Amino acid sequence: MPFGFGKPKLIRYLEKNPNVKTVLVAGSYGRKSAIRALGIILGQKFTVSFGYNPNVQAEIILLDYESAESMPAFNPDITVVTAVRNEEEAQKYFAAANRSKATIINISDVPEEFMYHLQNENAVTYGDELPANYYFENTAQNFEGQEGDIVNLDGEHIPIKIRILGEHNVRPVLMACAVGRFFGMTREEILNGIADIAPIHGRMSPARGINGSYIIDDSADGTPSSVQYGLRAIYSMEAPARTIVTNNLEELGEPNYDMLSDVLILTDDIPETTPNPCVHFFNDSLALMNYLGQRAEENGIVLLEIPMPEIIEEYLWQ
Repeated sequence: MPFGFGKPKLIRYLEKNPNVKTVLVAGSYGRKSAIRALGIILGQKFTVSFGYNPNVQAEIILLDYESAESMPAFNPDITVVTAVRNEEEAQKYFAAANRSKATIINISDVPEEFMYHLQNENAVTYGDELPANYYFENTAQNFEGQEGDIVNLDGEHIPIKIRILGEHNVRPVLMACAVGRFFGMTREEILNGIADIAPIHGRMSPARGINGSYIIDDSADGTPSSVQYGLRAIYSMEAPARTIVTNNLEELGEPNYDMLSDVLILTDDIPETTPNPCVHFFNDSLALMNYLGQRAEENGIVLLEIPMPEIIEEYLWQ
């Protein structure tokens, strides 16, 4: 039997090309955003491929955890852990992190109770604030993005404008900065990469809408945590009116009703009472659209946490 027969193609490729670097992205959520940010920023200096591609002479290969889970002997150069929800996930993701040359952990989405699994001494963290090694100090946010300072491993404050909304959407950028530095990228190369990052459709992506309002589409991730981050983002922006559209009032937690003009809930289960006069329930999207059309204001914000039918989307975006 020839040497190497039966090994995964990626392992055989890496054995023949030892200078090729690998980044494994593990996590219960946030992997796609992380891989996208890595591709854009690392692509400023390196030839990058997502997964093994024999037709690309890649210098760095990005791998989703699910694609590498069947290769327990695979030792990445870097493992990124974007999020952990339970003990089982923690064991899997940190096992990969511990056999990597370095690991980068999102401490905003990896609870402290799971960090005891981390045994890799070459570990860097990122998140919303200290004690993360990489974090973002936001000084201003509007429909064009956010301004502030990226604070890096050395405590340097690097002024930057990022064309994305929501602090949770900045985390993949911070992680990619840390990976870029690990691979020897210059500050200019990293900043050029950040400048190329734009909102992903459905993840706090803004556009002009009905009556001159701004529609912010956050419908790609309707989890309670995403809704909370979406609310925090629109609270921080100047606007004559703020409206959120969702299908579950409980996901809003305890919203600041003083900051909201309307809370529109699309549901078949309409209660007899509402917790606040600005909360309105609708059992069909057409009725919701008609109400929104009457209430939308110029430069007001409409945050969509659920997808709308195509015909209504055409009405909202004008």
